[in-house]
Amino acid sequence: MFKSIIAQNRAKKIIAEQIKNNKIPHAYLFIGEDGIGKKKMAIEFTKILNCTINDYAKTDLGACNHCAACEMINKDAYPDLHMINFEKQEEIPETEGEKTKTKLGINLIRYMQKYVYMKSAEGKWKIFIIEPAEKLTIDAFNSLLKTLEEPPEHTILILIAKHRETIPTTILSRTQTVFFQPLPKDEIIKYLIEQHSISEESAIKIAEDAEGSIGKAETLMLNTQNEYATLWKELTRKKIPTVDLLEKSKQVSRDRETAISVLDMIIENAMKSFRKEPEKYIDIIEKLSEHKIYLTRNVNPNTVLDNLFIYINSKIV
Repeated sequence: MFKSIIAQNRAKKIIAEQIKNNKIPHAYLFIGEDGIGKKKMAIEFTKILNCTINDYAKTDLGACNHCAACEMINKDAYPDLHMINFEKQEEIPETEGEKTKTKLGINLIRYMQKYVYMKSAEGKWKIFIIEPAEKLTIDAFNSLLKTLEEPPEHTILILIAKHRETIPTTILSRTQTVFFQPLPKDEIIKYLIEQHSISEESAIKIAEDAEGSIGKAETLMLNTQNEYATLWKELTRKKIPTVDLLEKSKQVSRDRETAISVLDMIIENAMKSFRKEPEKYIDIIEKLSEHKIYLTRNVNPNTVLDNLFIYINSKIV
């Protein structure tokens, strides 16, 4: 059960035992930093409870992940899974006047309550995920309290927040708190390599700065990739002093795998330019291919990129 959730063994054990024993609380509070699996756990929980192939009362396999219910949940199209968040507050008419990125207002909770007391549209259970719960106004918390005091059957509210101290005690006393821990570095490294096909060296560097959060790790990775992806434009749009070219080369040639990744991105962008103006870029493409071979043959990455950046900048500009 919860095989798709990375680490978080204690949280998985608590919820799995409640499912097996059919003693599922009507409300949870998932506590922990962003990007460590809280929302993913809530969604996987929804799949397990509503899966039409693997019955949670008879098996601990978890969700099948391919029945109609599981597929709809994966596509964010399941009618009994409700996301109560800033995006929902922005899109519904009931919250006119509360459309802000700083607080979740009382009218959003009132909107939710209309669906709380309706029958399930599709499955066995209705799930409401409130995130970030610490952003609810006092009035919104007070309104939510009424629902927590008289919850309908087969309805679960999952509040997601960073810190338990940000939630009123009246809410805490009516929810099952489940703590989520920062992820181990080796798990983040493994995830980045397997899911994003980046080098081990790059994955290690990103994991060291990710503070146990896969969400933060992915943001760091994308920021790094975006930074490197702009190199082709920089090299071909303006004359850059040699000292600056050498500094750029130094930054992206810290290790061979990073240098190869950067060169691959440059080649990808260069090919787009080549298709538009083949005569202008044919020599550059040949030079890029040549230097890619140098990198794979253990020539010093810094030397390879020094020569390449200077050549491209002088050839095009």
